[in-house]
Amino acid sequence: MFARYLLAIVAMAVLLPGYGVAQEAEGVRKAQVLQQAVEAMQKVLLSGPAVANLDNRATLKLPQGTGFVRQPEAGAWASASGYPSDPNLLGMLVPTSEQNWVVFINYRAGTRFDDADARGWNADDLLARLKTATEEGNAAREKRGEPQIEVRDWLVKPRYEEMQHTLIWGAVSPEKGGEPDEGTANIHGYALGNEGYFELTLVSPAAEVPSYVPVAQSILAGVQFTAGNRYQDPAKGKVETRPLTNLITATPPGLWATALAYLKANWLWLLAALLVLAVLAGSGLRALRR
Repeated sequence: MFARYLLAIVAMAVLLPGYGVAQEAEGVRKAQVLQQAVEAMQKVLLSGPAVANLDNRATLKLPQGTGFVRQPEAGAWASASGYPSDPNLLGMLVPTSEQNWVVFINYRAGTRFDDADARGWNADDLLARLKTATEEGNAAREKRGEPQIEVRDWLVKPRYEEMQHTLIWGAVSPEKGGEPDEGTANIHGYALGNEGYFELTLVSPAAEVPSYVPVAQSILAGVQFTAGNRYQDPAKGKVETRPLTNLITATPPGLWATALAYLKANWLWLLAALLVLAVLAGSGLRALRR
């Protein structure tokens, strides 16, 4: 069965500009490495409903139809998919049902966010600031050889849950001049602790991502910090305090910015990687479409 989908990956790659014999051989090699990574993931997949441990700082309730992949297997799959290596990656969530998404889970230490500014948020103002910040960042993207992007509207308006200390948002941000339903799109979720925060990024084909907003919300709601790591607990070490708005309008860290650019520039291979993941996990995703 895998050979059938391996050929599908190669066929998809052939659509890329400048594709030739050498690239075809490389595509086959990458697909084989990807198969090995997925098979390793299958052996450690924790299927929901269950509870996953997140670096002894929090737990994550896994809904039915999802599965958690720990490190190093998650990182091996990301690497095989061409995804930039991130030392903050703790694991990933994948669907075990007929859906088409993946959630990368990172923990970023050393920052505490002051949520006081969230009470006065105005979605239109935040959107304008996000558009400005994104446009200002395009010059740097161009220098790095990454695609320029533009923010057009909210996919998910920023929503901060003060009792749970969680934030979720998403923007319609295709490549400049591109169609909003092309490539991939992200929904950003954050769970805040006293000395750092979890970042949960759902990635899906842009045409399908609106249907997965409830999935992202459910997963984020399942993060529970352990005692001593909760937002209200005193910090044990030195932390930098920043306004919560920075998680929406500020430029992401360099490595993560590169990772997001990868998702925009290499969405075809990423979706092919998701396809193989789903097939070998037995979930049978729908045909991928642009």
